[in-house]
Amino acid sequence: MKRKLLAVLLTCCMTAGMLAGCGGSSKEAGSAQPEQEGAGASAQAGTEAAAESTGENITIEFFNQKQEEAAQQAYRNAAEEFHKEYPNITVEINTVPDSDKVLTARMAAGDVPVVFHGKPTSQAFFESAEAGYCMDLTDQPFIEKAIPSLLEAVKSEDGKVYAMPYSQNFMGVFYNMDIFEEQNLDIPETWDEFMELCGKLKDAGIQPLEESYKDTGMAGHYRGGAMAALFPDGALWLAECAQDPEKKPSDNPDYRTFAEKAIQIMDYCNEDVFGIPQTQAMENFANGKAAMMIYGSYGRGSFLVANPDLNLGVFPIPGLTKDSGLVYAGVDACFCVSGKATPEEQDAGLKWIEFLSRPENAQKWSDTEGAPSAIDGVQYGSEGSLPMLNRIKEGKVREWKAYYDSRFSDTEAFQGLLMDRDVDKFLKNADEVWANAHVSG
Repeated sequence: MKRKLLAVLLTCCMTAGMLAGCGGSSKEAGSAQPEQEGAGASAQAGTEAAAESTGENITIEFFNQKQEEAAQQAYRNAAEEFHKEYPNITVEINTVPDSDKVLTARMAAGDVPVVFHGKPTSQAFFESAEAGYCMDLTDQPFIEKAIPSLLEAVKSEDGKVYAMPYSQNFMGVFYNMDIFEEQNLDIPETWDEFMELCGKLKDAGIQPLEESYKDTGMAGHYRGGAMAALFPDGALWLAECAQDPEKKPSDNPDYRTFAEKAIQIMDYCNEDVFGIPQTQAMENFANGKAAMMIYGSYGRGSFLVANPDLNLGVFPIPGLTKDSGLVYAGVDACFCVSGKATPEEQDAGLKWIEFLSRPENAQKWSDTEGAPSAIDGVQYGSEGSLPMLNRIKEGKVREWKAYYDSRFSDTEAFQGLLMDRDVDKFLKNADEVWANAHVSG
């Protein structure tokens, strides 16, 4: 039973690690005052204050799995303001490298942070919640501040809410609007138009794409976005293969087409795409060294931190035809309160989530972090974001979630595909992953 629960927790936290914004500057855990930006991964909201009528002094841990510096800064800002309103509560923000592995180990040991990011995107999450690791938030008034459709997306089968949705995410093509205007370029609506645009930029002596696929995770994010655009039913097909051992990924010819198209961007990426750190690639794009970067919505804040004057836009990764492609999008950050915490800690944790969920505070967080908010009434981005937002509003979305057990994953095979551009080898590797997972399952 213990082994089964550990497996559930591992699956849940691995999903969280994949879906949460990856990258940015990983920092060591430790205490740091809010004004010491970047000085450490943990930020304490103010100093200990005299006990007020609201209760005794208490410190709670907020385990943050969003690694981007902009996200960390957004939480530091919020924690500082929160401490002014609740001087008896200190929020210690803990951001560590390999946060999914760290959280897995801590949960297995019963050491659950008071507030942490959860990802209600798989049955594994709800199994861990029902095992007592997450507090039931269904009757908390603040959940009504979430966008109704997103709140529905995080509910369990019996309608319970264990995680408060706070931000959305999507994979798209961020672009330098000034470069596009100078080169008289239009936003591409099909994959072939996208490749043609890249060719025009390259002929003009401009680096078309700045990417970093050094880490499997970021290659996997591109894979998710490209599959939604080029093979819209790809996730459903792979889930079908995970259910039926008689089927394998390569049986569907659209899977091959996806692979053949996805590698075409490699002709237009920076030469050090497999060596450059993600943070450096983001800075290069933000500072005009490339016209575009395929990235998640969680990167917008970091781009603008690197270059506040960047005229930034984002458009959907184009599909094979104008209307066929979907956007890889869904709920991103969600807040959970530990079911293992003391009543006093839980009360403080709920106050922290309620504070973050106020529309005015969510707006500040979204403006700093860069991701669209899951809180109703919060505005996002600028005119340059409209192509993406309109596509999502039309419902042209493949939800960003786990469609099958994490043992079935072609992410490493896809990173290899980007490296050697051998489609047949990729298909063979993916088939082997599925076959091995069926045998081990």
